Parts: sequence; C-alpha cells; structure tokens
Amino acid sequence: MNLLSNRQLSSIVFSLASLLALTLLLHSSTFACSCSGPDPTPCEAYGSADAVFIGRAIDGEERKEESGDGGKKRILLEGKVRFIVEQAFKGVYENEVEVITWNGAQCGFGDFTKGERYLLYLNGDYNEGFRAHMCSGSTHISDASEDLKFLSGLAGKTCGARLYGAVGNFEMDYVRDNEGRLRSVVRVYNAVPEITISARDKRGQILTAVTNREGAFEFTGILPGVEYTVRAELPGYFQKTRSSERKIQIGACGCRRIYFPAFYDGSISGRITDSDGKPGAKAEIAIVRADDKVSRLKTQVSSATADKDGRFILEKVPPGNYVLGVNITVAPRKDSPYRPTWYPDAAARQEAKIIEAGPGEKLSGYDLVIPRRLAERTIEGAVFWPDGRPATDAYIYLSPSAQPGQGAGGELKSNYTDNHGRFKITGYEGIAYYVVASCLRNREEPVALWERIKAEPPLVELKGENVTGLRLTLSWDEETLRDFFEKKRDQQK
Repeated sequence: MNLLSNRQLSSIVFSLASLLALTLLLHSSTFACSCSGPDPTPCEAYGSADAVFIGRAIDGEERKEESGDGGKKRILLEGKVRFIVEQAFKGVYENEVEVITWNGAQCGFGDFTKGERYLLYLNGDYNEGFRAHMCSGSTHISDASEDLKFLSGLAGKTCGARLYGAVGNFEMDYVRDNEGRLRSVVRVYNAVPEITISARDKRGQILTAVTNREGAFEFTGILPGVEYTVRAELPGYFQKTRSSERKIQIGACGCRRIYFPAFYDGSISGRITDSDGKPGAKAEIAIVRADDKVSRLKTQVSSATADKDGRFILEKVPPGNYVLGVNITVAPRKDSPYRPTWYPDAAARQEAKIIEAGPGEKLSGYDLVIPRRLAERTIEGAVFWPDGRPATDAYIYLSPSAQPGQGAGGELKSNYTDNHGRFKITGYEGIAYYVVASCLRNREEPVALWERIKAEPPLVELKGENVTGLRLTLSWDEETLRDFFEKKRDQQK
C-alpha cells in the first residue's frame, strides 16, 4: 500500500464505511469528531439545515485569548456563543441567536473568533437550541462566496427539492476550488448502470429513477419536507448489504445525494507456490483490468494476501477481463519479496493470460508459481539545500519505477535524514526505485507559511550491490514533483 505520513500530502482513498457514515452523519445530531466524506455543496448544506444566517460572534460561554498573525490578540469563543444576526435565510426570526458549538455528546464547529462574521448552517430550533456541526458547511464569511451566490438566488423563489446520487464503488479525493481552497470530493468507479432506484413516501406513492452509464441517477418530482424511503434494487449477483435502503427528508430549495455501494458477488481463487512447491504465504495477489496499461494501487480491482498454505481468494470481482499476479500493483516487501509475476507464470504483463469473469461468477484453480525470494539491498545518500547546507529531518521514501509516485510501503517505510542530511533505506534486488526526498522550509515561521520542498528523484536500480553516495538537492516544489510522476505514468500507457 502507499505509505502515508503526516508530513506527506496525498490522495486518500476513503472506505465504504466512512462514506456511508458521512451520508448518515451529515443529517444526524450525534457523530464522531471528523468529516470523513465530501464537503457539502451549498444546496446540500441548505437542505440539511434548520436555520441559515450570516452573523457576527459577540460573546461566548467560554473565552480564551491567543495571538494571531503578526502577534495581534484575538478572543476565541466556545460553548454557547451569541451571534448578532445580519441576514437570515432560513429558520431565524430574532436579532440574536445563541449557538451551541459543543455539548460533550457531539462535535461542534470549533472556536469562533469574537467580532468575526460567519455563515452558519444550524440544526435545532429556539426551544432545543441551535447546534453548529463541524461537517454542516458552516464557514467564515471570507470562504462563503459560492454559498452566498446560491443563497442570493433563493430570494423570493419557490422551489422544490433535489435527490440524486450514484451506484457503484467510491473513493474520496481532494481538489482545489476556484479560490485555491482544498475541498473533498467523491469519485465513482466500478459504476453500475441500469439500476432502478425507488423513493416511497408514507402514503405509498413511489418515484423511480434509473442509473446511467456513470452509475448516476436523479429523481424528478421529489417534494420538500416529505420523508422518503429510498432503495436501490440490486440484482442477485451483487452482495447483500444493509445500506441498500435509506430514509431521507429534504428541506425546500435543498438537495441530497446518496451513494449506494454495489459489490459484485464474484470471486477468483487459487494457490501460490514457489519453484520447490512450498506455499507462498503472505504473497500479495491482485487483479487489474486487462485494458489498463498501468498496474498500480489506483488501478487494481481486487487484492488479497495468501494464507499460510498459499491459498487466496479475490472477492467483489465485477464482470470483465482481468490479468492476475503477485506484486503487480505494489513493490516487493518483506512478507512478499518476489519480482512481479503474472498468471500463469509470466515475468512480463504482455505474456499474462486474460481471465474472463461474468457477473457474480466464482472462478477457481488460478494457481501461480512464484520465483525465488529477492535479496535486500540498501540505498545510502544525503540531502542538501541549494546552498549546500545539509537538510535535517528530510523525509525519504522509495517509489517503484513500475508505479511512479506510489510509495513502496511495507517495511520499505520512509525515514528521515539525520543532522548531517544522511539517510539509509532498504529496497530489493532487481527492482528500480525513484528516491524521493522532501523537507519543510520556513519551519521557524507560523504553520501557514511552511513550504515543502522536493528534490528531483533519481532512478536507482538495485543490482548485486548496495548503493552509496547518492546526493539529492532540494529545489522542486510540490507541483513540479507531481508533474514529474504524471509524465512517467503517461509514458507507461
């Protein structure tokens, strides 16, 4: 797997459980202190909120003082915070509103700065109190341009409600919006077309929608304020899940998206052995689509680790044509120190046999013989700044040339340079790696001014001896390194 560090920003594949949790939690009053899913759109935030307004924070139940930019003092407000209402859009009828940011049972928005203006999406009412959830879309007014554009278009408007979503598998990624802010978005893969989605209200009236080629659907005729039971009618060759049915209710002028996970019940199984017939325990097996030119974590469809007898089963396999192998999407590692090997016994992908899988089909007998274990080799070197100073605490990791930009993972974990800028890291004989180095600049400045500088990654092929004397100079920014690896991946296609 990709090795992630708190010092390394990377795309994060988010689990089905997290996605489902967010879909439910965004509309619940109690949830864990994290937003594990996509940022709500203005329409979604509005439809989920009981009250929406622009207000200025004037006082709080708890107060603390801290230094801001330039040493300027500011007062942070917590607990129950009072706001002067400057402009109300929904559910607010008084000039002042008290907002609960934390009550011990649920996670709040966080600290509000006294005197600052905010756009708030709240749940609750005047009797129960209004609550500011951290995932509701509430934000400082300086970050609310898209929301304000949406809200201004609602003036004097009578509108219904939108309900849309997708069926398939999902991952979360991060992108920058038009104003340069990092936003989380959901990407759909293994989309399932021609699935009927039904929405039934309490009177028994039923609306239907059908997914398109991208697995997306949208209803027409959804009424605001009406509770619907929404269900995805999945064929029998999909795994049964509890999440195929949801209850939703959308406010006027709001919208809601629902993601229905759809995992095929197909599988591919077999056994891994070495040339002496011994089981290939803990070998890493994966399949990728036959027409994918690059085999990496982003393109694998299913993966598994062989048990102590070398047996494996790849589950949730969609219909399609695949190639199968050991270490074809990840680099060799301590538990699976083998060169990439493709079914049935090929050293190159071009020689791999294509496996055809039908919907829900369970295939067996896909046995694979792996070559000898690879020997460990080390890479030693040092990292410097352009002026020749050694880069202390620079972050080092190996990226296999077969998967450019992807960390080697396993025990080939990243490490950091010492006070002299030196490092030593382990790889495997016969494998070529890019050696990636990065270091924070301006660490004496506030966190907002920190900048991660990269070195141009040399390509090192480990042969019969260890590699020493590598010298890396920090001169690239994040975008340059990203473009470098993107070009390398394009060259493989």
